[in-house]
Amino acid sequence: MTACAGAGKGAVQGAAGGAVAGAAGGLISSLIFGGDPGEGALRGAAVGATVGGVSGAIKGSQEAKAQKQKKYAARERDIEQYRRDIGDDAFNGAVALAECKHEVAIANANIASQSTNSNHALSGLWLKALTYADQGNNAATRAMYPEIIRWDRAVDSEAETEATLQNVLRELKQIRVEYRLPKICN
Repeated sequence: MTACAGAGKGAVQGAAGGAVAGAAGGLISSLIFGGDPGEGALRGAAVGATVGGVSGAIKGSQEAKAQKQKKYAARERDIEQYRRDIGDDAFNGAVALAECKHEVAIANANIASQSTNSNHALSGLWLKALTYADQGNNAATRAMYPEIIRWDRAVDSEAETEATLQNVLRELKQIRVEYRLPKICN
């Protein structure tokens, strides 16, 4: 009985953390690979919640480990795909941004934007602009637009970049609300 209770608590905590990570990764991934940012975030959140929940349950109960191993492995591959798509630095920065850790997000975005992998570098550029926008730093956000337009073939004007960024910013705030994080950071 105690093991099951531990598994449940661990599953809830793991699901919450995994969902935020998955949602944040899915959000940035949608910027790079197209698609609706909300759908990318929701898909990522579902994957992340499952991985996190299973991971938490495994910590709480050895029996859960045996029962959930196959499901966990499949979901873990999905999360790892997000990481590969946008790179570890952008993925970790997106999670930090969702958690209102702007300095960490910017540091990760700076590293990602220097990547030799063009998708990772572009993820870093978008993440940096999104972080500035979340901070309300309009001048720094707009200063990112020419570089994003230069590297992202999906946008070809500042107006389009701004619209995309504002859409993703709304989705980021929604992710925070859904996972009981502050909608607007201090």
